[in-house]
Amino acid sequence: MKPTKVLLAAVVAGFFANLAAAQAPQSETIAFSHKIPTKWEYVLPRETWTPVSNGINIAHAGGAAFAAEVQGSALAVDTNGDGKVDDKAKGISAELALKAKSIDGRTLNYGIRLVKTGEAWSYAAGGAMVGKARGETIAVIDQNNNGNYNDYGTDAMVVGGGEAAAFLSRVVNLGGDLFNFEINADGSSATLTAWEGEAGVLDVRKGFEGKGDIKAVVVSNERGDVSFNAASTKKGLKIPAGNWVITSGLVSQGSESVRLAQGNMAAIAVSKDANTEMSWGGPISIDFQYAINGDKLTVPYNLKYYGRSGEEYREFLPDATSPQIVVMDKKKRILLSTSRFPGC
Repeated sequence: MKPTKVLLAAVVAGFFANLAAAQAPQSETIAFSHKIPTKWEYVLPRETWTPVSNGINIAHAGGAAFAAEVQGSALAVDTNGDGKVDDKAKGISAELALKAKSIDGRTLNYGIRLVKTGEAWSYAAGGAMVGKARGETIAVIDQNNNGNYNDYGTDAMVVGGGEAAAFLSRVVNLGGDLFNFEINADGSSATLTAWEGEAGVLDVRKGFEGKGDIKAVVVSNERGDVSFNAASTKKGLKIPAGNWVITSGLVSQGSESVRLAQGNMAAIAVSKDANTEMSWGGPISIDFQYAINGDKLTVPYNLKYYGRSGEEYREFLPDATSPQIVVMDKKKRILLSTSRFPGC
């Protein structure tokens, strides 16, 4: 090969190498650190409380768990990982900070919340791994309380402002753009790369019929490893195109609130470059069973509440007023009796 041809081949090869490098997804590493909020206000999609049996089951250099033992009406906890209890949770709830060396020798910080029910104590994560990317704050919460922060579809995360979390997701929306998100098990760092695929917008606010404040509408893909709080923006959220199901949600009005679940609602199809409105809310229908024995009518206390698209409403807080049960003579249209469930 002549020198000119050799030079030309080298230039062409270099051009395509540079072009491939320019087209390759650029990765970005985010550093996370453990933060314990002064007041726990996170709204989790599936908050989990773990019984304190063999201690607080967070592995560290000193063992598989932080020691804990009941001392009278209090719970004594080893907070520094040396195997000896050194702090106490008193009353019916408390918050403690655990600090030790991790199995690989790093500093381990883990906040816990403790609650006492009867004589039994349970714990849940009381802190989050927090970082910042593209101007947005990302908080990852160990929702299943096992000390790991990479359980996709099980742990929780908040992207941007607010306290309402979705499930930990492999894809996140930052400033209107979608990115692949991969976090280490210890939660110390995560990697972002540009997400490539078809996307559309899901609007959960415009099609809502009701007076409540929409705190969260968590939707997840069919595998469960991609999740968004679609209520985090006022005019719809860009998410990957595909079928999505409601996996959690919260609507409140003043001091009252109700949780949201998929119930009988069909999957929401989000199409490429389309704006999809979720139709939901009132009117609400109630599904229940009843039994008649002689002149006695029995209605079991297992009513189910469904919205106009089949979405289910659960966990009315504080205890909601029971719907009034009206018994009519169907033929004569005469009111026979009315009643409500006791204790509501």
